Amino acid sequence: MTATLTAFTNTGAERAGLSARLTALARIVEIGSARSGADGFSDKLLAETSDLLTRAGQRLMLSSEHTVVALAGGTGSGKSSLFNQLSAADFSTVGVTRPVTREAHACVWGVSGSGPLLEWLGVPRRYRYARASALSSGEHSMNGLVLLDMPDHDSVMGHATDVVDKLVGMSDLLVWVLDPQKYADAAVHTRFLAPLAGHSEVVAVVLNQADLLTAGQIDDCVQDLRRLLDSEGLENSQILVTSALTGAGVEELRKLLIEAVSARKAAVARISADVDQATARFGRYAALGGNAADGDGDGGLTAVGVPPGTEERLAASFAGAAGVDAIGDALASAKELRAFDYVGWPVSWLVERLAKRDPIRKMKLGKLWDELREVSAGPSGAQQAEIDNALTEVADEVATGLPRPWSRTVKAAVRSRADDIPRALGGEISAALPAQGVVERWWRWVGVLQGLLLGCAIVGFGWLVTLLVCGVFGVGAGVPKLFSTVILMPVAAALVVVALIAGWQLARACARSVHAAAERETLQLTDDIRHRMAAVARAFVVAPAVRELSEFERFRSELRVAAAEPAGLR
Repeated sequence: MTATLTAFTNTGAERAGLSARLTALARIVEIGSARSGADGFSDKLLAETSDLLTRAGQRLMLSSEHTVVALAGGTGSGKSSLFNQLSAADFSTVGVTRPVTREAHACVWGVSGSGPLLEWLGVPRRYRYARASALSSGEHSMNGLVLLDMPDHDSVMGHATDVVDKLVGMSDLLVWVLDPQKYADAAVHTRFLAPLAGHSEVVAVVLNQADLLTAGQIDDCVQDLRRLLDSEGLENSQILVTSALTGAGVEELRKLLIEAVSARKAAVARISADVDQATARFGRYAALGGNAADGDGDGGLTAVGVPPGTEERLAASFAGAAGVDAIGDALASAKELRAFDYVGWPVSWLVERLAKRDPIRKMKLGKLWDELREVSAGPSGAQQAEIDNALTEVADEVATGLPRPWSRTVKAAVRSRADDIPRALGGEISAALPAQGVVERWWRWVGVLQGLLLGCAIVGFGWLVTLLVCGVFGVGAGVPKLFSTVILMPVAAALVVVALIAGWQLARACARSVHAAAERETLQLTDDIRHRMAAVARAFVVAPAVRELSEFERFRSELRVAAAEPAGLR
């Protein structure tokens, strides 16, 4: 009883583990299907794996108390005779020189619960045989066995070969019956046995018709057959020697079937072997450091990701493409030009207006802001080419070492929003620019002071002229001494000179102050714009790349689960 419970518990645990592996394999197919096609995941592999998942899911839902064992072989191999020997009845018609079995025949030990399983296998009702009513004490150990006699794999009837192909994939345990004349037939080895590499636990080979050979010939055939199976990845597959005519070796074959039925593990083992095989085929899409399609690379699953500093490097490239330095220079020039209206040297200010150069100055100021608005509308032309070059460089760096199709999909993710980047950069630049025509408060105070100084210069000049006219030339009688005393002329002249020099010096000092402030603001502006461009790089370039790399990591994680974490995938 203890042994039975242990076997049951182990089987339950294995089925739970297999369920997790199948779930992981289904997720792998989902990930691969989104990246299939040319230079992507193999459509054939995805289709075959989907079929495996469907088949495995259906089998696990059906009777776990029954083990499906298929006898397969070519015409004249004696599989139908062995089927009848094991069934202890002439259920299947025997043919020697031409195919006789056109449909699969099934003999069931313990019919209860086998109906849905037989329907799934596609065994016609007229070819189902039950041993339930005829079980002898020696056959109770075979309870739960579903033994199939399949059509000949070399049948000339297309329907029969389709049945063989289907049941080879649906059976829990495969017993290949070979005869001494055709045991090395390339057709059976290439088409059926070689593709079952890694399925040694659920594949057995029977060399039938031993009665036609001597003991020495049997040894030679077995050794040669062992060599063939080993070369096909079936190193642990058991080889039995039988004679359906004399019954030799049939009991050993029966014991093999009893062991499979008693363990109740053949179905899980078969599906597990299928999952192992499928997972190994997906391994090439996870190997780093080489060309996955060619099977190169170390196969390791080291961490991948976007290199540190990528956002900053992209921001610098975007800044160059958008002409951020030119924006700063234009903004500084606009600020200085605007400040001149308030803090400029009054004489220069008057000269510009008297010379009617003010419209030209206004045009220049407007042109600077127009340039800023044009830049904020987004880079284009040659600047777009600079953005594309920066994206290409990042894509190549991030995708280095990734297997196909991930190297392609990661590059596509990096460039997925390339057309939206110029507009986004322009929007960020526009948001960072200060309002047009902003006037600092201290400019106004300096303007008032410059006005007072200019007024002093005008008053002094007028005083000087009055003194010259009234004091020197004696024009105007009764003029107050303040306007007629010649000795005051140096004072008036000094007032003019001091006012003009003070205004000039004040203008120079303010110009330096404005220039320094413009440089600081330009530095702050360009720094702000670069931070904004780094945010654009993060949202439009890095984030899509990270998402695709995360899918790659998820694929590799699911692959570990599907592969039950063999050493080669850790």
